[in-house]
Amino acid sequence: MFGQSWRWAGQYRSRDKSIGSDWRQIRMQVPALLADIAFQVEQQVDPVDRIAISFHHRLVSIHPFPNGNGRHARLIADVLIERLGLGAPRFSWGGSSSPIDASALRQHYIAALQQADRGNVSALLAFARAS
Repeated sequence: MFGQSWRWAGQYRSRDKSIGSDWRQIRMQVPALLADIAFQVEQQVDPVDRIAISFHHRLVSIHPFPNGNGRHARLIADVLIERLGLGAPRFSWGGSSSPIDASALRQHYIAALQQADRGNVSALLAFARAS
């Protein structure tokens, strides 16, 4: 998928970055996140979209990889919805049929993530379902 460009793809970070968890905690936090989400899906504690968005946000917050964390988390949130039988359509992630300024789209996404960091996932959910 990535050819020679990302030799480190799939390998957890081995140093701290300006965002994300302490790199030494990643190997504990990712399995804990997966267990939490499995419980939420099994118990249907929230609507499907909210479970998937919470999963996405927590995975981005952990920031397990040196790069590509947002792309990975968006892909996995879509897989969660599509493959685990949750029945909802995959997210559009701010997509639309009109041309979009990629920089503006990224700024909107980051602003929504920052609101989620403060406990409000509604902007991230709206961004994920934007058409």
